[in-house]
Amino acid sequence: MRIRLPDGREVESEQVDFEVIREDWNEYRLEDGTVLKFKTIVTDIIRTEDHDPTTGNPIYHVRSTNILRVKVPEHLKKLPTKRKGEAQENVEVR
Repeated sequence: MRIRLPDGREVESEQVDFEVIREDWNEYRLEDGTVLKFKTIVTDIIRTEDHDPTTGNPIYHVRSTNILRVKVPEHLKKLPTKRKGEAQENVEVR
């Protein structure tokens, strides 16, 4: 298959099957006490016909999606505001 690179060139490429060995979460504690957990999930790996000029390794393009989990301290939470035409009953924030 042919893919278009960010520089606009089109090159031959091949989708490469892969096995997930490990997908860990990255965790970040913000100064306000919020903890962000971030994970990238790879969905496709594509090897192009191009090679890195300094290493000679093939160039790969990775398609992925990101997942973000947030744990917010209680003092930063507030009830969502009611939008026009939307009922807001029995709302509980945990």
